[in-house]
Amino acid sequence: MKPSTGLPLPTSPAQQYPCTGYARRMSRRCGLVIMALATLMSWSLPGQAHAQAAAPGFAPSRPVTLVVPFAAGGGTDVLARLVADKLGTAVKQTVLIDNRPGANGLVASQFVEKAKPDGQILMLGSNSTHVIAPLLLPDRAAADAMRSKFKLVAILAGTPLVLAVNATSEYKTLEQFLNRKDVELTFGTFGVHSSPHLMGALLASRTGVRLVHVPYKGSAPAVTDLLGGTINSVFLTVAGISSFVEGKQLRALAITGKERLASLPDVPTFQERGIAGLENSGWFAIFAPAGLPDGVTADLREKIGAIMRQPEMRDKLRELGLQEMTIAPGQETEVWNESWINTSEILKQTGLHLN
Repeated sequence: MKPSTGLPLPTSPAQQYPCTGYARRMSRRCGLVIMALATLMSWSLPGQAHAQAAAPGFAPSRPVTLVVPFAAGGGTDVLARLVADKLGTAVKQTVLIDNRPGANGLVASQFVEKAKPDGQILMLGSNSTHVIAPLLLPDRAAADAMRSKFKLVAILAGTPLVLAVNATSEYKTLEQFLNRKDVELTFGTFGVHSSPHLMGALLASRTGVRLVHVPYKGSAPAVTDLLGGTINSVFLTVAGISSFVEGKQLRALAITGKERLASLPDVPTFQERGIAGLENSGWFAIFAPAGLPDGVTADLREKIGAIMRQPEMRDKLRELGLQEMTIAPGQETEVWNESWINTSEILKQTGLHLN
């Protein structure tokens, strides 16, 4: 009998024959098991799965609501319904229009800012609702606080404004209108402290004409009163009056912006007529409550951008008197910032915030 070594005797084939194929096969199997366990452990580590997963897009499980801060029937409402129809197709859900006019968008803004930031409730806003309105609050802190409650998702189009009179008016040109400094001339807009109100105040300060502002809850009622002879003129988006100009019911005297519009080729800009300061035309945009996840924002932005680039949508924008705005992804906030700065300067010049 051989003397004992003190070590346990081998009890398995792998231990008895360490260099055989059996041992090598068992070793490979163990290696595969260890790799699988290591992979499962890495997935269970905090943040690992989220880091490797793609950011979630916008896939609503129920109808989406697009809040419009103006009355139904106006140019803004027309644009909202066009976008809602296309967006509904893109996200495979109905997009409902909810008109909430009043206080230059504040009624709509106060509703949207309280909504859950999941993309189910959006707002069609503008530089009127998301630049002028905040800047007219009591102090800068209040303005910044209101702005912080929203996230700009996508800019839809530029919004030239037009000064128009009834087709039966004695004023055939802008010069004739502005030369009547001996009387007060009324101009209707879609709200107090709206972008047209601001442009009207700036026009008065630059020319000396006595313009009296008459606010309405949307473009449609303002046009109705102009056609009825209640007011002398309107200062509205081209979208709000284009069909009436084409129908020879209204006469457009001048537009804001730096160049004429293809849809109104015979209407000069204020700049052409020697009146500076009315080159900033403004814009329409889609906003969401602050806190909308970046993944949802990016997906919505991409979908809306694709919609606005569709040939039929571009044609419709031109029909409505809107201008295409080509903006690099992620630069939307810079447009918002620039409007914020420019509007602050105009408010100082006109003293509109004191009215």
